[in-house]
Amino acid sequence: MESQYFDLDEAIWKRSLDALTEGERELLARVRKALPIAADVSRSDIFLFFPGDEQFCVAIHARSHAMATLYDTPQAGRCLTREERPWMWQAVTKGVYDSHVLKEIPDVRTEVQQQMWPVLGESGQVIAAVGACTNAVEITRHKRRARSFQRALAHFFWMLVRGDFRGCETLPPFTDRSGIIFIDGLWRYRYLSGIAANVYRRMGYLDDLRLRTLDEVAAGDHDLVRRAWEENRCIFSEDIIRDRVLQRSVIPLFGQPDHLSFWENLRWGGKSRDRYGALLLVNDITEEREMDQELKVKSAMIKEVHHRLKNNLQLLISVMRMQIRRAQSQEARQLLQEASNRLLSMSVIHEALSYGEGETLNLKDVIMQIVPQTQASMVGPHRHIRIRVAEADDVILPTNKVTTCSLVFNELLLNAVKHGFREQQAGEIRIYLHDKGDHVELIMEDTGQGLPADFSPEENASIGLDIIRTLVQDDLKGTITFTTRSEGGARARLIFPKDALGGKEQ
Repeated sequence: MESQYFDLDEAIWKRSLDALTEGERELLARVRKALPIAADVSRSDIFLFFPGDEQFCVAIHARSHAMATLYDTPQAGRCLTREERPWMWQAVTKGVYDSHVLKEIPDVRTEVQQQMWPVLGESGQVIAAVGACTNAVEITRHKRRARSFQRALAHFFWMLVRGDFRGCETLPPFTDRSGIIFIDGLWRYRYLSGIAANVYRRMGYLDDLRLRTLDEVAAGDHDLVRRAWEENRCIFSEDIIRDRVLQRSVIPLFGQPDHLSFWENLRWGGKSRDRYGALLLVNDITEEREMDQELKVKSAMIKEVHHRLKNNLQLLISVMRMQIRRAQSQEARQLLQEASNRLLSMSVIHEALSYGEGETLNLKDVIMQIVPQTQASMVGPHRHIRIRVAEADDVILPTNKVTTCSLVFNELLLNAVKHGFREQQAGEIRIYLHDKGDHVELIMEDTGQGLPADFSPEENASIGLDIIRTLVQDDLKGTITFTTRSEGGARARLIFPKDALGGKEQ
């Protein structure tokens, strides 16, 4: 479960492990894996310290998913002297548990509880220590919890520093929306947090579950706890219980129980005393799963819409091609051919969206599809004009931006073929697409006749140039320049930012 909530200083970790035995290194590896869930369950900042001659250093800082961290920056890599934390120094060096509630410490500006548990090596020497820092709100909340749960949490940390947990790294994060339950060795619910009690109420268990056995509640908790005890490892399961989708994690606790009354001890009788209990972490994700299902349905519907729109565009293109063949004048055929090409470039986008999953597309892929379509439709068999993509980076953009850019690209191609070569029967059009980090550069150059000496995009505007100028300025928020190449031919250079707000993402 190591993530952005887990920081490790590799140098301190490796240096400290070099002096230890193989068994001690394995012990610390198990402790390390349990630190993230310890931070979540205790709602604290958890540290792993390594002692030195004059200072002790923080190798690991695990932060809780269930509360805000007390520290502005990760503490892994920080070293403290005995003068800075004298009581912590004594706890680490003497190998004893200690706890202090301080009004103010240099790291934070509020009252915190600091606790230290020693990690002992094979000879009983201190090889490391686990520390927990808890804010004032959580201290007050913890004091109000049942005494049995307070003892269970303390027992949890003693098992942690002994490396007794297996499989903790497989558990999902315990968040502020998760509930926690303590189940004792007699298979009884001893403590339920408010969130956990609400989860069971939503399943229909309206009575107080405390001191009721797991067999009395048909929620499947009995089988999960039994598996965790028998296999001696943490268990995670996601199940549908009474139409609710529950995620449950079981952390088995072993050892002598210290939370039983006189009569409970009598009831225990000759039963095995090695099962202290279990912590059951529960999260009701019914609404999230329903929302995921709704999104899947909507996504499928949107894909179907794009697919049908693509088919409709193809139908329009076919009708236009019929009109092209029947047109009496060359000008009419030319206009219909240009309109057909514009629809083709739009159909490429909708075809990609009908198969795609996200809200982005690769501009390079779209360009690579438009080029052969233009080559086949606009360049006649008697003309040897080659259109090729010379260089192209992968450029991932929102779909609305790719749609706009593909229309601009299509117009540039049409202009290059129509006006760049005119009666010229041979030549080449080269395309370059570059990802410049925060902006995109698209270059199109040809070996045609070049631009007229008095060319101006504003004064010599055709419908194609009007489309280009409007889309570039208003939608892409970019710039486009047209120049004549020194070796002959024209060059168009389009630059636009990736984060331009030209339209709303789908």
